[in-house]
Amino acid sequence: MTYINLSSYRKETNDLDKIYDKNVRRYLGGRRRVNLGMENTLKSNPENFGLFNNGITIVVSDWKLSDDQLTLDDPHIVNGCQTSRTIWTLFDKRLACGGNGRNPELEHWERRVSEAAVVTKIVRVGSSGEGLLKEITRYTNSQNAVQEKDFLALSKDFSDWQREMSDRYDIYLEIQRGGWDSQKAFQKRNINTKRYDRHVNSADLIKVYGAGWLEAAGPAFAKNPPFLPGGAIFEKMMAKPTENEEPFGVDDLYAAYLLQLAGDEQKFGRQGNLARRQTRFLFYFIVVRLLKYCMIRSGISVNDREVSQSIIKVLKNPDAYELLITTASSVIDDYMSRDFEDNVFKEPLMIEKFNSDLNAFLKIDGLGKQGQSPNLYDRIHMAEALLNHRIGGTKPIELIKSVINHDLNN
Repeated sequence: MTYINLSSYRKETNDLDKIYDKNVRRYLGGRRRVNLGMENTLKSNPENFGLFNNGITIVVSDWKLSDDQLTLDDPHIVNGCQTSRTIWTLFDKRLACGGNGRNPELEHWERRVSEAAVVTKIVRVGSSGEGLLKEITRYTNSQNAVQEKDFLALSKDFSDWQREMSDRYDIYLEIQRGGWDSQKAFQKRNINTKRYDRHVNSADLIKVYGAGWLEAAGPAFAKNPPFLPGGAIFEKMMAKPTENEEPFGVDDLYAAYLLQLAGDEQKFGRQGNLARRQTRFLFYFIVVRLLKYCMIRSGISVNDREVSQSIIKVLKNPDAYELLITTASSVIDDYMSRDFEDNVFKEPLMIEKFNSDLNAFLKIDGLGKQGQSPNLYDRIHMAEALLNHRIGGTKPIELIKSVINHDLNN
């Protein structure tokens, strides 16, 4: 794949990044250590570039060879995004900078570059070879620094959900690492394209959902693998539903997005105070737990799809949002405070098994369950009782019930 080929491709498609649509990630930038190393090799020892590089894999629906010219139909670089984009970026800087005068230094570099080579594998998968394409992408990326969450991009479901998040909610769902940066650059170059003001990472939403809906706040805080393809929690989320249930879908992702936004607004996570810095996933768990309580007490069916629809309705209603989110936040603030008797620092398991190590305790599998964290369990029950307590003639739970039962389209 030469500089001229990529130049022609960009002119024809108006977007160089389209050739990476089936890759697991987009270009991660020239400041990354590996990419910077490739650029330095191209500058100083271009003839040796191919010796230090794993090469590029391109999949095509078909090819044609005529008079020593190879024409590729529907090409996609599925391995070698960082390599090809690093080459493109440097060549674009050096060869497309204009000027009519001779530059002996540049001419010398061009002669050296002409001796360089990159091993390129071209695989014809046919027009219906989606399964083979995914396998090629996965295994050609298994020997480099690709993270497991990058393989979300290979799932047809996530590709479909990316489109649906755009069509229904005007949100850019990032399923490829570097995808949002690539999208922003594309929007900057193409003023008439659809513009996104909101974006979210798909792997982040999977952890929000796992912590809240599946009550895995501890594992979500502790590690990533269970929430990625092949992981126990991920597979549970994506499992085939029972006969009367709907499968996991874009509304579940949107509900997780709204819950993540609520956590950000309450400053849970790194930007928060000491009590909220380590309790972001616990916040998601408690919000969903309190909502489920309201649904049960109101006679509303409780399953994952209904919970997602209820989250969307409640978090889009200012009064219900304030009530539910404030209550959940208070549970955590009180639980993390030594001023209260039933706080996290007096959890028996934390003292006896974890030697009062807060970070380790907040990563346990059974966080929120009575046996592992009885103080937290009691605090949640106190919050549930408050939701069912009449204040000024109205129970908070009645407001939440009315919002859940109200059609968002009305």
